Amino acid sequence: MKKSLLGLTFASLMFSAGSAVAADYKIDKEGQHAFVNFRIQHLGYSWLYGTFKDFDGTFTFDEKNPAADKVNVTINTTSVDTNHAERDKHLRSADFLNTAKYPQATFTSTQREERR
Repeated sequence: MKKSLLGLTFASLMFSAGSAVAADYKIDKEGQHAFVNFRIQHLGYSWLYGTFKDFDGTFTFDEKNPAADKVNVTINTTSVDTNHAERDKHLRSADFLNTAKYPQATFTSTQREERR
């Protein structure tokens, strides 16, 4: 689980600025344009999906210089939600996220690559 957390999927974080000028943006979580999801292999044959409901972040987008693009996200680890209250409680425990000791997780991008 801890290793799979490194593979958090930052879905729907679109770099959709209409301008070619480099700019800094705040992630629009209120408008439901961004979310933090993850998936974990379950018993070797299926996937368990979850999300973190509370997070904040910023990103820099430069259409002319993609190497300058950056993403910074801070996640409230207690906001984990897998649609199963007992499992979420276990995920918050010291067995996994240890939210009492680590109430936040931070993601900072180191590079961006275009995928098509």
